[in-house]
This record gives sequence, structure tokens and C-alpha cells, in this order.
Amino acid sequence: MISVRGLSKNYNLGKTTVYALRGVDLDIKKGEFVAIVGNSGAGKTTLLNCMAGLDTPDYGLIIFKGKDLHKLEDSEKSKTRLLDMGFIFQSYALLPHYDTRENVALPADLAGLSKKLRNRIENLLAGVGIDKQATQYPAQLSGGQMQRVAIARALTNQPTVLFADEPTGDLDSETGKQVMELIKRFHQETKTTVIMITHEKEIADYAERQIILEDGLIH
Repeated sequence: MISVRGLSKNYNLGKTTVYALRGVDLDIKKGEFVAIVGNSGAGKTTLLNCMAGLDTPDYGLIIFKGKDLHKLEDSEKSKTRLLDMGFIFQSYALLPHYDTRENVALPADLAGLSKKLRNRIENLLAGVGIDKQATQYPAQLSGGQMQRVAIARALTNQPTVLFADEPTGDLDSETGKQVMELIKRFHQETKTTVIMITHEKEIADYAERQIILEDGLIH
């Protein structure tokens, strides 16, 4: 599914060089639920962003479905993200002037996908328990409800891989558990590959495999 070889990424902060990733090698199989675990500053988000084509490594390869992701043209890379990848962010990243249904439908609208798939949105809304909030806007929703919207949106296009960046980071512990149960259930039902980053052990325990990242290195 995804193979990472010799991945390195540095940032310059003034006169200081930050070595975010230092020659990372990693293989993730189709259908796996993997947690990449590490403290703040370990390089987790940089690694996820590189694997998703949102950031460009300085060195190394990322092979996604047999292609070197970072050798694709920008248009092809964007198409790959839209059709093959779903994203859940800690900050939800919902459009404030779109209601719940419109936020969930956004990937289908951008991809110009069929009415049949757009109809799937109603099932997703019910599946994550926000069908009664379908016409409400993000400002009217709780943090847990907004993350449920984000999960439904990420699954709209039936992605090959779901990237989750600290999906419970802004939630209280009970709501965080509910959100993780949703992600785990959808993984089990759809066999979608899930790559999640977290600094919390109890959240990482929902995954089938844990990968420890420390100071830009896999341990």
C-alpha cells in the first residue's frame, strides 16, 4: 500500500536546522490500522504530511499504489488525494458557511462524483450519529459533533487510505473514546487503511500496530 524509504525532511528556523525526519523506512499494508506514536516535535505530522503528498521530503521515496507520490505532477497528486485519501484533522477543518450535509458532501462535489455516491452521504450522516444535525452549521455543533462531521467527510469518497492527525486532540476523554470507536468501526467494516498519529497511548491502543517515532527516527 505505502512504502517509505530513506525519508528525510529538514526545516530552517533562523540559524537553526530542525531535522524533522532522519532517513525513515516504513511499510504499511493494505487494510492495516497503524498508529504513529511520539511526543510533540517527534516528526509525526511531518511524516503524515509527506505520506499524504501535503509536504515534500528533502530526500527519500514514498511509493503509494506503485507510484512515487512526489514525482507526480501537482494535478495528479491532487487527484490522488481527492479520490484515494481521506483526512481527519485535530482542528476539524470544516467550512464555517457550509452546513453539516454540505461539509460532508464537499469531496463528492469536488470530484464530480455520481449521484449514487452523493446519496451515500445520508447513510454516512446516520452512521456517525449526526443525521439530526444535517442542516446545522459548525458554530452550532459541539467538538465531538464537528469531529463526527469530519469523519463522515473523510469517508465520502470511499478512500483507499484514511489519514488521521491527532483526531482526539481537541476533545475530552469520553468524546475522544466515542470518536475512536467510530474510526475503529469504520475500519473494521470497510477494511480501509488507517494511518493515525497521536501522542496518547490509550488512543494508540485502538490501532492494530504501533510505530514509535522519536527525534525523526523510527524505533
